[in-house]
Amino acid sequence: MSRFDNEVRVTLSVLDRLIDYEPEVSREAPASRSKNLRLLKQAVRRDLEWLLNTRQPPLLPAGLSEVLGSAWAYGIPDFSTLSSRNPSDQLRLKRALEFALEAFEPRLEDVVVHVDTTDTVTRTLRFRIDARLKVDPAPEPVTFDTTFQIGNGEFRVKGEA
Repeated sequence: MSRFDNEVRVTLSVLDRLIDYEPEVSREAPASRSKNLRLLKQAVRRDLEWLLNTRQPPLLPAGLSEVLGSAWAYGIPDFSTLSSRNPSDQLRLKRALEFALEAFEPRLEDVVVHVDTTDTVTRTLRFRIDARLKVDPAPEPVTFDTTFQIGNGEFRVKGEA
């Protein structure tokens, strides 16, 4: 019996299985669980950055709750005019991030967004996203350090590579 038969496998998305990270290598050995887990975490980090850098339409239809979880509402509202020092603005952004992650990132569960309020000088907000990555046999804890540049509205997501 192969040692891989006893391991629980991590299956990457179709997109990530089609991406060739090493095109110069024509024959690749089967990926180990740890390598696939690392690749999955990298893919989630990339997809989080794409999600957070996508802006929702300015006006979502009122009373149509199903629209909020649809592809039409993918992303987050535009927060480029908020104040990095205003606790109310920080809370609105934190809640928007948590909602977007719950609605559009099904690979994560128990998502908690922490706001770092120590930087009061620059127009940058820092967040830490703690969650559990849904993999078998047990969810894997993950953390993503995230910065939001208010001036250009850009999010950068780092961690779990």
